[in-house]
Amino acid sequence: MLVKKSLITSKFDPLTGSDKVEAVKARMEAEDIQTLPVVDTTTHTLIGQVHYSDLPEDETDRSISDLELDEPVKVYRGQHLFEAVRLMLQYERKAIPVVDKEWTMLGVIEKECILDMIPQMLNLTESGSVISVTLEPIDFSISEMVNIIETENAKILGVTVERPNHDAQTYEVSFKLDLQDVSRVAAALRRYDYVVSTNSENEIFSQDLENRADELLKYIDM
Repeated sequence: MLVKKSLITSKFDPLTGSDKVEAVKARMEAEDIQTLPVVDTTTHTLIGQVHYSDLPEDETDRSISDLELDEPVKVYRGQHLFEAVRLMLQYERKAIPVVDKEWTMLGVIEKECILDMIPQMLNLTESGSVISVTLEPIDFSISEMVNIIETENAKILGVTVERPNHDAQTYEVSFKLDLQDVSRVAAALRRYDYVVSTNSENEIFSQDLENRADELLKYIDM
């Protein structure tokens, strides 16, 4: 899903150069946020951002235009929603500015919107079964697995990938399919020497997508 108009909150007031430090501090404290975007008054172009810790303690009558601005964290309209999720997690933000290709600020995408959209994107409410494939890094190829699955007339409703870590040097790819019986799909993958687990063989995998999505949602909502 792409960042589009219906996901953007336009009723958001960014800072401008004329805003006073004292007022900005008060707003950040009232709204419980640490960073606010700054736009050019005339063009509404995103020109930077201000963090609470960078605001001067004593000279509260200074204007934002007197300060050195940070490079703004932003997403472009038309980028995938997962990029907004990545930035929100990386920078611990409740909202991310959205700009067009000229950096004109269109609004923000808020954490609450992302929390609502992720379950839809992963089709968590759709009935079906989960099949998981364990891969060595050298063998990692999503496209081949997708082709095999679709050849068996299965529709993929969602995909998660668990990358290798210190304990396990393999990828684990879980597919949620629109089938109740995935035995044919599992057999087809095994014919190509894939190591496959299905929810009938290992019940924990049947909740894989839901569990990982729940973990992500809880992390975003912290």
